[in-house]
Amino acid sequence: MPDKMLFFDTGPIISLVMSRLVWILEPLKKQFGGHFYITPAVKKELVERPMMVKRFEFEAFQVLKLVHDGVLEEYNAVPQKRANELIDLANNTFRLDDKPMDVLQAGEVESVACAMELNAPVVMDERTLRLFIENNREMKKLLEIRFNKEVTPDLVRMNKFSDSLKGLSIIRSIELVSVAYKMGLLSDYVPDIKDGKERLLDSVLWATKFNGCAVTEHEIEEIKLFLLK
Repeated sequence: MPDKMLFFDTGPIISLVMSRLVWILEPLKKQFGGHFYITPAVKKELVERPMMVKRFEFEAFQVLKLVHDGVLEEYNAVPQKRANELIDLANNTFRLDDKPMDVLQAGEVESVACAMELNAPVVMDERTLRLFIENNREMKKLLEIRFNKEVTPDLVRMNKFSDSLKGLSIIRSIELVSVAYKMGLLSDYVPDIKDGKERLLDSVLWATKFNGCAVTEHEIEEIKLFLLK
């Protein structure tokens, strides 16, 4: 039976660190019974670069401890040719002021390339890649809102990129937090007040959103309804 695995992009781990929920990864991994992988580019984004900035240094140490403890494992067999093809395709799809836009970063592309090769899910909070895959026509609107300028897409490249990643399973940090809640990992935090469970659940879901997870208010309400049944 093949090993179970998840590949983590940078964003979800940062979301969990900033939400003070990164500790849930260890019991989640035990429950999952497989590997939680990060690629070299993700490790660089999570550890090496932040360690050079005082503001983010302790966050980097928290991630480094997860690596040292074996909760997060570095995956070095990245299909680099495939990753390079994907990032070249994505970052030459949209043009701003007649210049190609870098819409994806090395960490997320490495994670996706590994996940696709091994038929594994990828944990990713960033809206850009998910939109690129699931509804690429909305990418133009998103980028124009973000940069407040007209963006010109290459439709052939755009569709080729989307088609190449069809079937990729994406999980967000808010789903991991939801599983942790369902497992009872957050039970010690339930306050002794009216609707304590609902208040706690609402607080951790919104904390995840405010710290980087792309999720709508409507989705949060749906998650709460499901978990509070």
